[in-house]
Amino acid sequence: MADRWVIAYDVDTAATAAAEKTPQGVTTMTVYNRIRACLRQHGFDEFTQLSVYAMDDSDGALVRVYHALSALGQLDERKFIKRLHVFKIDGAMNDVLPLVDSRDSAPADR
Repeated sequence: MADRWVIAYDVDTAATAAAEKTPQGVTTMTVYNRIRACLRQHGFDEFTQLSVYAMDDSDGALVRVYHALSALGQLDERKFIKRLHVFKIDGAMNDVLPLVDSRDSAPADR
């Protein structure tokens, strides 16, 4: 598995639930979908969960990370982000399934 850049975040679901009752009617899934679309525009197209996205550590990856964070900062939905983390995973050192079941993990969904 190659090295990856990962963005992981948590949505404040209590805040989105409260926002659903307002005239704007923001839903939790709307927040997830808008963040997902933003991240995909900047190369984070490996979707592993609603709030975990990854991309290859290829040329220009760090610039794309910066652009993704800048774009998230422009979204109205940013106010519903409770936590936001960026990290780099060393592909050779993070697959521990072989220790548990003597096999490699399945490739990430795209």
